[in-house]
Formats: sequence, structure tokens, C-alpha cells
Amino acid sequence: MTAKQARIHPELIEIALDKAEGFPFERFATDFLSAVEGRNFVPLGGIHDGGADGVQSRELFETSKSDVFYQITVEENHRNKIKKTVERLKKFGRSPKTIYYVTAKQIPHIDKEEDELGELHNIVIRIRDKKYIISHINDSNGTIAAYKNHLEKYTAFLEKIGRNNIGSSYTDDPSVFVFLHHEVTNKLGNRKLIHSVTDTLILWALRDTDHDKRIYKDRDQINNDIKEMFPWANHYLSANLDYRLESMRKKNKLGREIKWHRKENNYCIPFETRNAIRDENCEDAVLEIEFNDEIKLQASQLFDSDDGEYDAIARLIHEVIIKIFEKQGLLLSHIVKSEEHGFEKTLVISDCIETVLNDNNLIKDKELYREHIYSLIRSIFYESSSTQRKYLYNLSRAYVLLFTLKVEPRIIEYFSSMSSNFNIFIGSDILVKALSERYLNEDDQVCRNMLKIAVTNGISLNLSSSVLDEVLWHIRTTNYEFMNHILENEAFITREIARNSSKILIRAYFYAKEKNVVKTWKSFINQFISHENIEKDLGRDELKKYLISGFKLKFIENEQLESVVNKEKVQDLANKLMEKDKDNQQLALNCALLVFGIYGLRKLNNESSNGSPFGFYTWWLTNQTRIRRHTNEIVKAHYDKHYIMNPEFLLNFMAISPSCENVRKAFNNILPSNIGIELGHRLKDDVYHGVLSKVGEWREYEPGRINTLISNLSDQLKSDQHKVHDFDLNAINEKFKLVEQMNNSEEQADE
Repeated sequence: MTAKQARIHPELIEIALDKAEGFPFERFATDFLSAVEGRNFVPLGGIHDGGADGVQSRELFETSKSDVFYQITVEENHRNKIKKTVERLKKFGRSPKTIYYVTAKQIPHIDKEEDELGELHNIVIRIRDKKYIISHINDSNGTIAAYKNHLEKYTAFLEKIGRNNIGSSYTDDPSVFVFLHHEVTNKLGNRKLIHSVTDTLILWALRDTDHDKRIYKDRDQINNDIKEMFPWANHYLSANLDYRLESMRKKNKLGREIKWHRKENNYCIPFETRNAIRDENCEDAVLEIEFNDEIKLQASQLFDSDDGEYDAIARLIHEVIIKIFEKQGLLLSHIVKSEEHGFEKTLVISDCIETVLNDNNLIKDKELYREHIYSLIRSIFYESSSTQRKYLYNLSRAYVLLFTLKVEPRIIEYFSSMSSNFNIFIGSDILVKALSERYLNEDDQVCRNMLKIAVTNGISLNLSSSVLDEVLWHIRTTNYEFMNHILENEAFITREIARNSSKILIRAYFYAKEKNVVKTWKSFINQFISHENIEKDLGRDELKKYLISGFKLKFIENEQLESVVNKEKVQDLANKLMEKDKDNQQLALNCALLVFGIYGLRKLNNESSNGSPFGFYTWWLTNQTRIRRHTNEIVKAHYDKHYIMNPEFLLNFMAISPSCENVRKAFNNILPSNIGIELGHRLKDDVYHGVLSKVGEWREYEPGRINTLISNLSDQLKSDQHKVHDFDLNAINEKFKLVEQMNNSEEQADE
């Protein structure tokens, strides 16, 4: 006997119906009606029109009785939908006597609507709306299973209300799985790719410049133009723009890519580069024209009209393709590359068509447009010409490039949802770096900005008592070195001497002094702790309050960590650290306590058994490497699950990730444009094929296995100290070296 399933709360099914998309609702409705109506509902699949126009409806179902039909839809305007359905059925020789209209929407006054529509069309109309579904959702195991199999994912985000940690399922689309796998295996990072993309964006920004016409742009104009058009590239520019401008203005085998004019300090595109860009873009532009011409020719074979309507169809199809890339770009790219038909039902073609038609306010002949566009889209995807395949291939390369650069809504959503779960203990090295950034320009305050954005994203940042003691110890030893070895000779300290100091706060002090924003060492230290209180308990309390208030940290006493650890194991590790690295017993004990405290809190919070796709929540955020060497056996004892999160992970995947809004702007700005194709050309073939090959692997796994792999990959990425990230936290040290501006004497003015 089958066990009775748990009842579905009416509010859950109401939320799911409100969020449900076309195909999932269709699959739910067929299972639901089969359970509710039994033999009276025998769906024979979508209506085929006998080949009259090659269109297959995905919403209209026939039954074993040839005069009874079911219309399943999430669309608005039921009256117009029923009218179009009746007309279409009669047009193709059907004689409907009864139509069941099944909708995820709520329709008021159903009895009146059924009577009036039935009389208008001279058939029986039966409406099954949201209220009907809610009232019958718990009728049987079959109705409950229909919800669980097709709609439950739309309410998964409610499982941990207030933490925003689920959001949606990451198993029914390959994006997160493939992205994490790509990042974990891509040890070298994307620096070359980012440089190449930055170069392309610089050339785009300079596209209207002309030396003969005296049209130039300076560095800030280039920066602003790119940021306005491509907001997702903001963080790439801040780290790479100056370097790439410097590189592009130097001569190479092909000459200079851009011209730099020393006197005005501005840039333009030289004649040779302009010709090269023109030649590269010409082929791409011709390909797009040929693609549109083929669509218009195919449209003319479906219906008779004028050129204007064929142009409109071609434009709408292009918008639909871009919309599918936005929603399911990885699946579509895989289809384009492999020409497989197995993913057909997975693609949300109908939903994207509906969105585009609504965005274009096509009320008149909407049904006709929908059918023709669907037919043409299927032909382009599965029976494409060489021109269409090449055009789609170029678009897919542009998409995969954006995908590898995290410009993908599902990826941003995943990391955004992940961030609200984190319970991170900040390492002393991170906090010391944050102190050293006190007088840097705001854009250069990498650690401070990282911590600030982390808090904004809902990440819980903790300051343990042990870490507070380490920060205080660092300030005390730094102060000792300055007062005893530097103070008397401060007037003779050169830039070279200052930048080679082993103490980051001393380098930061001389940097601030160089900028005339601080005059004495005491005034510098007073920003964090009263200089006269450095050696006092009062100073510790001052520093504690400053860190908690300044960086929005939660203070954790050592007793809280001690309650979840084995004290003997902590002491053993502390002794080991004293033998190898540490020269202070208390600091060694603090470090050991934090290591075992991370594992203890994970166990206490059941983080390894909650089925989350985000991996562990509790981590120690630090760049310390020596501690790793002494804890290998401890990590192995915990199934190779590491306890340290690399700061570069937070920096690369949280703090500088573009927003979902900016990601969608990127799709609208890039994929439909020539620059999208140009960017796609910059992607290496091995990266393109490597990313898409993982879609096939994803396809072989069940959802539970995918969820586990995503969780494991996520934890591996967080703790991977061998990966070369695009942005390195240690790079901020360069800000304190006070190097002279690059000598450009060998450069000649390009006048």
C-alpha cells in the first residue's frame, strides 16, 4: 500500500502557480488532471494541424474523444485565448464540443464566464483556474506528486525564510554546475582573457576617434563610456584599464593598436587599427544580414505578406533567441555545438516568445505571430542552414565568454544566495590590511570594500577574541619597531627604504605621509587606538570597539568556541605551532582554537547534512599559509573538508560580482550587437569546448547527485589556495611601495 504523502499547504501551491512558467505548468497540469479526472482525461499530446503550417501547439491537448480538448496555459486574457483556440480548431477541420480551459490564473465569476463564452462560441466551456487547482491539490497522492514533481521548486526559497539562501533549484539547469567545475579546474585564472576583453572594450570606446579630425578621448572618457555601456566590466577596468592602455600604445609586430598623445594625454585609433577592425567586423555584419534574409525567406514560405511583416518576424525571432540565451544560454549553446535534439523540451522557447510578444505589445494577431515564430525557431535550432549555424555559433561563443566572466544571471543568483548563509571569522591579516588602507582612495581600499560589500550582501562577519588579540599584538610589535628603529631616523627614510619595510602599517604610514594626510606616527596610530594605550587593557577595548563599529563585526568570545571543541586537541595543535612557527603561546593557542572552532560550529549547525547546494557556511577568512602545513592531518580527519576560505574567493565571487540587473543589461547590450560577436572571437576554442562538454556530464546525473557535486565544488573553490584568481588581495601591497611613475622617455609623441 502506498504511503500517503504530506499535504500541500494552500499558500504554497498559490505561490508556485504565481511563479510557474509555461512548460512546468503544462507538465503539472497534465499529471494533476490525470489524477483528478482519471479516465476522463487522456491527453494525447499537443495538437498537430496535419501539416497545414508545420506548427505544433504546446498548450492545446486532445483526448480520446475527438470533440473534447484541453487548453493549458499561464497566459492572461482567457476570453481572447479561448476565442483563438476555437477559431484555430475549426480552421483545421476540428469540431470541438467541449473545451477545458486550465489556467494558473484566477478567473472571477467562472459560472458566468463559462455560460457567456459557451453561448458565444456554441460549445461547452469548462474553466479550471487557480482556485480549482488549490481546492483539489490534496485530493490524492497523484495530485500531491504533480505539485512536488513540477512546481515545488518554485517554493524552495521559502525553506529558510529570512536567510534568502535557496532562491531556486540549481539542479535543473547546468549553469552553476558547469561554472563551478570550470573555475575549480581553471587554476591559471582568466587574466589573459580579461586583458583581451579589456582591449576590445577600449577599442570600442575609441571607435569614433580620428586623428585627422582631431577627435580624441582621454583616459576618464574611455573609462566612463565603457562603464555606462557595460556596467558589469566596472571591476575589470579598475584593475586593468591603465595597464592595458599602456600596453596597447606600445609598438608590437603589427604597430601600435592605439595612439597616445603625450601633450594632451589622450588617445585615438590609428589608421591601421581602424582598417583591421573594419575588416574583422565586415564579415560579421554580412553574416547577420544573411541570417536575417534567410529568416525572411523562410517566413515567406509560411504565410503571404509584405516585406514589412517579414522584417518584423526576423526582428522578433532575433529578440527571442537573445532571450533564450539570457534564460538558458548554456543549454542553447550546447545544442548549437552538438546539434542534439534531446534538450528540446527543456528550452523555454514558448515562454521567451510570449515575453517578447508582450514586450512588443503585439495584441493583434498575437496567436499567429506566436505560431510562426515557434516554427521558425525550431527550424533554426534543429534544421539550420550553414549561415544560421555559424551565426548561432558566434552568439554562443559570446555567451560562453560572458559565462566564464560571471556575467550570467544564474551564477550571480547562486553566489548572492550563498552569501546570505556565510558565517565568517575574519583573520587578523585581513583586518591589519584593512587598517593599512585608512588613507587610500576609496576605490583602492580592497579589504575595506570587500568587508563592506560582504556585510551588504548579508554575510555574517565575526571578530573572535583570539583574532582581536592577534591584531593588537601586530600593532604593538609594529609600534615597537617604529619607536625603536625608525623614529629617530624618520627624516632620512627614503621611498625605497619605506616600501621594503616588513610591516604593512609602517608602509601605509609613509604612504599617507607622502600624500600629506598625516604628519606623525602617533596621529596615524590614533586612527585605530590611542597611542598611549597600546600596551594597556584600555587600548584592547578601544581597538575592539573600533573594529566592531568600523567593519560591522560580531564579537565572539573564546568561550563560545571552546564550547564546541576538544580542548586537548586544541592544546596539541598549539604545541605543534609553538615548535614550528609561533613565538607566543597565547597566539598559538588562539590559532588552534579557531581551527577546531570552525569544525565544531559546522557540526553544531549540521552544515554537512542539510542538503544545501552552497557547501559549508562557517569559515575562517585568512591568507595565512603556514597554518595549513600543520593541519593537513586535521583536514583529512574531516574528510578533506578545509576550514580556511581564501579571501580571493570572497573578492572574486562576492565583492566584485556584477548585480543581476547589470548582467541583464549586458545581455541586452552585447549579444545583439557586433561587439558581442567580436568578444566571442576572443574566447579560446579549448575554453569554449571545455565549458560545453560539461553540459553532457551534467545531463547524466540525477538531481541529488548534481546537488552534492555543486556543494563539493563550491567548498573546493572557497578553499583552493592553488588557484590564481583574477584579482589578488596581496596586490594591495603595491599601493604602499611608492614606486616612481613609469619612465616613458622612450615613448615618442604620436603627433
